[in-house]
Amino acid sequence: MELVWLEGHESALKLLDRILYEEPGYGRLHYTLGIIYFNHTEEVKKAELHFRMAIQFSPKLAEPYCSLGQLLRQEERHDEAIEVCLKGLDAKQANKSRLLESVGQAYELKKKYRKAIKHYRDALTHSAELWECRVLEESIKRCKRKLL
Repeated sequence: MELVWLEGHESALKLLDRILYEEPGYGRLHYTLGIIYFNHTEEVKKAELHFRMAIQFSPKLAEPYCSLGQLLRQEERHDEAIEVCLKGLDAKQANKSRLLESVGQAYELKKKYRKAIKHYRDALTHSAELWECRVLEESIKRCKRKLL
């Protein structure tokens, strides 16, 4: 990622592609490629592919679940986003609050506000950060207003 900031994403992708040739089953490498494609290019399909490969090769690596969930939500594939984020809860050191918030957002975008509220509340139980708790509380209030 440092190379992305110093020299741009093109040179980082070239380097990582060479490494990928030698280590095709390295999950963290696929995750890094996914991040670069997702955040620095418009190649969403390649980002999705690498996030999925990261999950396939390193299912206990937590980060790809969050990133893939975000990508799927942005692509308005909410059911897939929910499925991925819920699977991510089993990953080692998973950010449960962030994953459950993502599930809540997907349900909110599907206009299933009661399910969204439930997942926002679950996320709240896994959060110890004041700012994050406030965001989740506001999300719950927003969904309650939408129910009216």
